[in-house]
Amino acid sequence: MDAASYRLSETLAKRAMRSLRQTGIHAPEYFESTGFLTRVESMEDLVILLDVMHNNRFDDFVAELGGLSDADMAELLDAFVDYARFFLTQFPSAEIPIPLSGMLSQYAIALKLRGIPERKTVLEIGPGSGLLSFFLAKDPGVERYDQVEATESFYLLQSLVNQHVYGTRFLDHAQLDSRSLDLGGIDFETMRAQHKEILVNYEKPESLTVERRPRAEHFPWWRLEDVSARRYDVVTSNANLTEFSETALRYYASLFVTVLKPTGVFLAQCPGGGKTSGDVALRALMDVGLRPLVIAARYIGRNPKHPAALPGGKQLVTANLIFVPPGHPSYERASDPNQKMPIIDADDPLTRSMLGLDRIPGTVRSRDEVLAAVAERLVDLG
Repeated sequence: MDAASYRLSETLAKRAMRSLRQTGIHAPEYFESTGFLTRVESMEDLVILLDVMHNNRFDDFVAELGGLSDADMAELLDAFVDYARFFLTQFPSAEIPIPLSGMLSQYAIALKLRGIPERKTVLEIGPGSGLLSFFLAKDPGVERYDQVEATESFYLLQSLVNQHVYGTRFLDHAQLDSRSLDLGGIDFETMRAQHKEILVNYEKPESLTVERRPRAEHFPWWRLEDVSARRYDVVTSNANLTEFSETALRYYASLFVTVLKPTGVFLAQCPGGGKTSGDVALRALMDVGLRPLVIAARYIGRNPKHPAALPGGKQLVTANLIFVPPGHPSYERASDPNQKMPIIDADDPLTRSMLGLDRIPGTVRSRDEVLAAVAERLVDLG
């Protein structure tokens, strides 16, 4: 997938939709208003997106996780090594940007998802730099991981990451299959039956068809009709809800509740840092019938009016939202109008497992320690 292919597909989709108001729902307004890189001229422009929007939170995430065990370190180092292989395969530079905070934040999301017993099918809206793929691809509990992205630059980066991580088990729905579109033909074989030498020394091309069995599928905004027909155990949208326009929030909240199975779970680790207020984001979720199992505020680095309502001194780097749809076993309890903020039931098994309330403490490790360990693993990589 490249920018030219992405834009061709997007242009054809816009022409087919014939509605400026509908296509406008998915415009990345907040990114465009801040000068963020939304379009690219070269694939090398994507390098700047590999370590973005998780600035200086490494120590905080180590604190949220209660330290890193040896098993955590091994998993993180494997992810960094695989990421380095990806970088060296896709880009010419030997200087590999190491997204310490970014990778750890995605590891924290992966651990929360592992706290959901039934997570065979996962949909992520707005995967950002795509680093979560390095963890979900190795999670035996996840059979299919689908992604939706509305911003060209992020979409192209995510596509590269997924091609590396999933290989032939990855399917990109922005890339047109011209053979399946039946756009043209000159009935050459019929003409050749009349005159064998239309093309001298002609050899008929041959091909074989194989069955595709993707574990990860990537959808641009104009293929959301395909997504809405599917059903997921988990929908997650991290650090981006407040970056949606209010119109987009209403649309995507409707998508969340449409595709979630009755036993499904919605997770947002951080509501985002956009212009739309958090209250508006929460209202959009509530308006479509989703109900909060957890609305936990950020505590690390702050002096909140209310102490963290989590046992064992558990702290959170960002606000975390866990919502459930109608039909979920916890829906009635989550619908209690008398719940007071923050909403956290420390006795709820799903809350405990997702937030890691029973996680065994690990070792507090510094950025320098982890970076040195990564460097040691990369010595023979090039």
